[in-house]
Amino acid sequence: MNERIKLLFFSVNEWDNRWRRKQRLAYEFSRQPDVASVLYVNPPLPNSFLDVVRGRFRPGYLGPDRRKHWQTLTGRVVPEAEGVWTYTGSSKVLPLTRLPMLRHSSPLPRTNQSLYVQFIRRQLRRLPGERLVLWLYHPLQVHLIDAFPERALLCYDWTDDWAEFDWLPVADRQQLVEGNDRIVRQADVVFAVSDELFRRARTMNPNSYRAPNATDVSVLGDDAGGAIAPELADLPRPIVGYIGQIGDKIDYAMLEQVVAARPDWSFVLVGNVWANKRAVVDALAARPNVYLMGQRAYDELAGFTRGFDVCILPHLRTPLTRSMDPIKLYDYLASGKPIVSTGVAGTERFADVLHIGDTPDEFLVALERALAENGALTGRRLAYARRNTWPQRAAEMWQIVRQRLSPL
Repeated sequence: MNERIKLLFFSVNEWDNRWRRKQRLAYEFSRQPDVASVLYVNPPLPNSFLDVVRGRFRPGYLGPDRRKHWQTLTGRVVPEAEGVWTYTGSSKVLPLTRLPMLRHSSPLPRTNQSLYVQFIRRQLRRLPGERLVLWLYHPLQVHLIDAFPERALLCYDWTDDWAEFDWLPVADRQQLVEGNDRIVRQADVVFAVSDELFRRARTMNPNSYRAPNATDVSVLGDDAGGAIAPELADLPRPIVGYIGQIGDKIDYAMLEQVVAARPDWSFVLVGNVWANKRAVVDALAARPNVYLMGQRAYDELAGFTRGFDVCILPHLRTPLTRSMDPIKLYDYLASGKPIVSTGVAGTERFADVLHIGDTPDEFLVALERALAENGALTGRRLAYARRNTWPQRAAEMWQIVRQRLSPL
């Protein structure tokens, strides 16, 4: 295969939120010798020309800078790293009517969708590479299958059971199920993050592969060096810490009981609080031994794990968590610190270095065991982390893509 690849990568997370799977894979794919360029497409923003002119747009991840929002309407790309460009477009360049019936029946949504694709095509033509690989992440991206028929390959990275979240981007849950199934069936390659999703993918597409998450030991590893986050300096010990999205997956009822049972311990939560969980998180944070640190840059996270005595993964056991493979588990492994988790999917691979508890009492017992560990399992956890890095995972996945491309 002499022609180089142009990777069109539609993400569900913006590029600047760098500590997730999507950004890391896109970056590592750009390092592959047969990849000429990666166009990383950020989630579109619902801003029209009229919205931006009036300054009545929803800031979202771009903030209130009107200039940045104007760029989403003019279709510009931004260079982020060697071989990587980002694109942020609008899902409603033309204003939509406020009447619900007309919003769904009028041609405006289809016109906006067409404009969105046209703007991406215009930028794509300017980037190096001859063979197009289309990379999708979400059921609502299903229309892109028809939008780029010239592709050499369609890849789907199935990372979540999208229809099982509490908050959904559509009124009809079945729309997500049907969109997801169509992408899985029509993809040339399906990567599934967990055993559960891999099992389901194989029933629909024989070209499905297990592709777990990974970590960055150069940033989060025990030997990366650096100081403890100053926010932890004066907190009472032990410090029990959580890093990640504070959203639908957490068992807040269990966490509330654990926090109440150990008033002299410090419980630190680092991450973005989802809007639909704000009330329950605020109630938890009202306790004097709970500390919310907000969302932090990826390179700040190691400062927190260095200061934790135990890292926790207090997730619910639901259909959603049965389909997952928590990135934070790999990041915790890279820190070498003791880990306590509920028995969710993904933990079975590292059962020999984790402490498991599914009820408040069991979780408390697991925390006590973890605090008494005295470094006994640190080396084994670090070894797991070194066998599961993002460069290694991306190389494994790209080798599969390369094999599928060769006979085409």
